[in-house]
Amino acid sequence: MPDTNLKDFINDVVGLCKPLYVAYKHAVWEAATTGTTEANQAEKDAQADLLRFWADKDRFLKAQGFHEENQIADAMQARQVKLIFLAAANAQQDEATIEKLTSLEAEVRQAYYNFRGNVGGKALSDNELDAILIDSSDPDEVREAWEASKQVGQRVAGSIRELAHVRNEAARSQGYRDFFEKSLTLSEIVEDDLLQLFAELEQISQQPFEALKTEIDEARAEKFGIGVDALRPWHYGDRFFQRVPKVKEFDADVFFAELDPVDLSAATYDGFGLEVRDILLRSDLYEREGKNQHAFCIDMDHEGDIRTLNNLEPNLRWNTTLLHELGHAVYDKYIDRDLPWMLRTPAHTLSTEAIAIMMGSLVNDRAWLNDVLKVPEDIAEQIAEYGEKRERSARLIFTRWCLVMTHFERKMYQDPDQDLNLIWWDLVERFQLLQRPDDRDLPDWAAKYHVALAPVYYQNYELGLLVSDQWRHYLEQEVGGFVGEQGTGQWLVDR
Repeated sequence: MPDTNLKDFINDVVGLCKPLYVAYKHAVWEAATTGTTEANQAEKDAQADLLRFWADKDRFLKAQGFHEENQIADAMQARQVKLIFLAAANAQQDEATIEKLTSLEAEVRQAYYNFRGNVGGKALSDNELDAILIDSSDPDEVREAWEASKQVGQRVAGSIRELAHVRNEAARSQGYRDFFEKSLTLSEIVEDDLLQLFAELEQISQQPFEALKTEIDEARAEKFGIGVDALRPWHYGDRFFQRVPKVKEFDADVFFAELDPVDLSAATYDGFGLEVRDILLRSDLYEREGKNQHAFCIDMDHEGDIRTLNNLEPNLRWNTTLLHELGHAVYDKYIDRDLPWMLRTPAHTLSTEAIAIMMGSLVNDRAWLNDVLKVPEDIAEQIAEYGEKRERSARLIFTRWCLVMTHFERKMYQDPDQDLNLIWWDLVERFQLLQRPDDRDLPDWAAKYHVALAPVYYQNYELGLLVSDQWRHYLEQEVGGFVGEQGTGQWLVDR
């Protein structure tokens, strides 16, 4: 057992870690909001400093000693020690590995942040590419937009394979099979249990997804004036078929077109008694050149500086996304500030994803459509029925997409040099029932940001999706309701 006093050990770790953490988060924010080479380098340097701190062997062994002794009576101290141990275990690597890892991630990050797909000689943002994929009925135009969205994959695929090797080497030096196993273990997920659950999800979702896909195929074939057998991935209104395609006879976007997503989100959270305007004021909400085109929530300091990054447009997708990211944000905001600094985080990644998914799904909720979006009364019932159908479809589609991502990453880390292009499309065909493009052998998998820079994360979305349904059911049955219920908001804060 280490001879260092437990309380002093925790205090020393927090005292040293906190400024490094805050500096890193500020560097992440600056790089994501500006996309400059200088900001990206600053993030790389801050990340390396934080990794060096957690990689310290003596600190790791002391944390391991306290944790494995398993005789800490105080639950808060025990949890802090475990979090310190997990963070240190995750970072065990030498200086050369830290330098290589952070340099590769910086290289890939710079490529993603500044990527704009080339269509007909014109650089288009993700929002512009999405608009074509969602709304166009020209088969050639959607194919060109889809292929343009994958161009970044060709730029970064080699670096991602190299990243996978670097991550694997560090993991194997600690006795793990590969980085996939290490990531799950240190995020407190048992791999066999996850795979068993996902196998069950594949089986029980197969028949309803096949029925949904048949319905979608018929509608998409009619939209493009082609046969069902001619449908390819670019015909589904989304770069990865992770969302429900727009239905011709019912365009939900028209109800959002004249409304500000910020106003709608504030009204939504007001209904729960959860204040988000301070978060929105600190956030970076709109698209511009060089900025990260994705969306995220970030807790800068565990002391109340919580922000979101979005690229808002007045449509269904970005209202969903803003409500989702603010779900993460209110979770962080209302964590008890009397807790020790190390514990001012969600209980697990899946729990913050559950809240975010639950909030994002409100755009399809009958009560929200009536009370917040205030749809015209004469079509309110029709919209509500459509919303319910859309939400069921969205969850089926997203579950099958999560299966693709999780299985792909597991296979990639088994051997980063294998034919990942083939593996990707094998999994897409198996889980999403999409027909792979003809005569295409390109790293389309590398166009997915998470594969490179949020590795082995996607399982948390699916676990969060399952938990969100359980929480929603409980809140409606036991607390008294959901949309517009301040008692529900208070329950979430307290519990």
